[in-house]
Amino acid sequence: MLRSCIAVIIVCGAAVADDRAELTRDQLSSKPANRIELVDNRWFLPSEAPEAAGYRFSGTIKIPDHTMSSEPTEILPADIQGKKTQLFPSMSLRFVSHEGYLIPLDRDLLVASDSESYWQMQVAPGRVWSEPGDGGMSRASFPFLLTSIIENESYNGVATFLFDEDSVSQLRYQVVHHLSTFVIQTRFVAAGQADVDYEASDSNHADVIASFESELADRLPWQFWSVLEDQHGAALFADFDSGIDPALTLTSGLVIDGNIHVRSMNTPYGPYPYPHEMRHGVWSVTKTAAGMLTLLRMAQKYGDEVLDYRIRDYLDITADHDGWNNVTFRHVFSMATGIGTGTHNVTPNNFGSGDASNPANNAGVEDYMTWYFAPTLEEKLAEVFKIPSYPWGPGEHGRYRDRDIFVGSAALEALLREKEGADADLWEMMVDEVYRPIGIHHISMTRTREASGLGTPILAWGIYVSIDDIAKIAMLIQNGGMHDGGQLLSKTGTAAALYEKGSRGLPTGASNIHGAKSYYLTLWHERYVTESGRSYTAPAMQGYGGNVVQLMPNGIVGFRFGNGGGVPLEQMTIIADKIRPFDEFDRR
Repeated sequence: MLRSCIAVIIVCGAAVADDRAELTRDQLSSKPANRIELVDNRWFLPSEAPEAAGYRFSGTIKIPDHTMSSEPTEILPADIQGKKTQLFPSMSLRFVSHEGYLIPLDRDLLVASDSESYWQMQVAPGRVWSEPGDGGMSRASFPFLLTSIIENESYNGVATFLFDEDSVSQLRYQVVHHLSTFVIQTRFVAAGQADVDYEASDSNHADVIASFESELADRLPWQFWSVLEDQHGAALFADFDSGIDPALTLTSGLVIDGNIHVRSMNTPYGPYPYPHEMRHGVWSVTKTAAGMLTLLRMAQKYGDEVLDYRIRDYLDITADHDGWNNVTFRHVFSMATGIGTGTHNVTPNNFGSGDASNPANNAGVEDYMTWYFAPTLEEKLAEVFKIPSYPWGPGEHGRYRDRDIFVGSAALEALLREKEGADADLWEMMVDEVYRPIGIHHISMTRTREASGLGTPILAWGIYVSIDDIAKIAMLIQNGGMHDGGQLLSKTGTAAALYEKGSRGLPTGASNIHGAKSYYLTLWHERYVTESGRSYTAPAMQGYGGNVVQLMPNGIVGFRFGNGGGVPLEQMTIIADKIRPFDEFDRR
């Protein structure tokens, strides 16, 4: 296969093990007596000349709850909402092997209902092979993600085990990198090894294999970063991640004409072994990648007038004020509801006032956290509607509020069920009608936690994306909501969000060297002035911790995921303008 795991590893510059000095058969046969230490990621990959797996894997491995060895040694807080952060979750993972791949049967977020662990898990395709030193057994490894049912943190790891036709060794794993945390106060790495039960299956899972082959075929091509340096000179890219400690940038790069150029995919333990499969909890990038896309899909399905439907017509507003009376979908997805706490000063406007981003307003933060931890749709909406209104009305001044986006999600869900029936699922609609058609086969979203099971998608945060996913989402927006000849998102709404029409967002009170920044339909707009003096706006998806996806006027997409904070993006935009001058691709 052209898009094999081996090709992926070469593209990202990872080195495979020449001789197996770590994670040997003996080491995987019994749990170490002492603390389990992390090793270089390359030991989770095949040796230099691997043989094909001697056995076909088809079955379930069952992992028990167990304590992880972490660095620092204590993960704080140790208990969140009654769940333990040091505890690796009990999981039943189903796999089938096919042509050197290890394919999971369950690709969504997995939650162990009877576990005391804080963590949920998502697994992705790995590899199977054989090595001479394994005593006739075959070897497997796979990437995974740990996250929680509350937040949008992402802890990427890799695991390995030996197997034959009816048994498996112990499972060894390590968690090697993460994006910014919120409630978790400790940035940690971890390792563990555990006995696992194995239950073999006779099923060939032909449908899973066919779906996986389609997934491989839909991957975008990755190219060496050096290709860009050779074309445009290495000096142009020297400051691509300027101002950020390299240790705080997990990955960054550019998407040009459907080709992904990845600048880095490093961890403290070497390059990540499965870069295509690394998933990022990108926090408020979700507001666009899921929130705006859902709004504009609904507008495409039911008409552009959806954007100006009133929220009160779809939700039971229990607020003791009339501030919600004329709030529309356009208002909630533009942070312009006129609802919130914090300063009433708007000259200049303090766009972040009133949510968790305003530590000076202790009452506002307390209200936010009560809403944040509320598990169900009913409880979350009850907390939302306790918040007072500002002295101004909707659409007059912007104030950044996760709660507004969530209200939009709940109202869109109600609208969908009004149109399609009580069993309609908003997120499943998006997967079926938007993400899968653009080639994203598996994409997860955090939801409210209901007794009946899957709840309302949060949409304010909670999406988990690969680089390939975010490139496809950005390209869909850049293409005006059209893919492969079909209009998936409202053309009018997408153009407005990109400032290609007369609509403009509200000022944030912030600016860059070129002028004021604004916000509209979940996108942050920064001004950029070319050397010729022409002015453009460069819309961006932005998320907590410094996650950003920059949409350039020339069709190039820049991305940066990590823990680097709010570093200015002018340099990324300057580089894109040098590669492909904005003036030559002016669509105005």
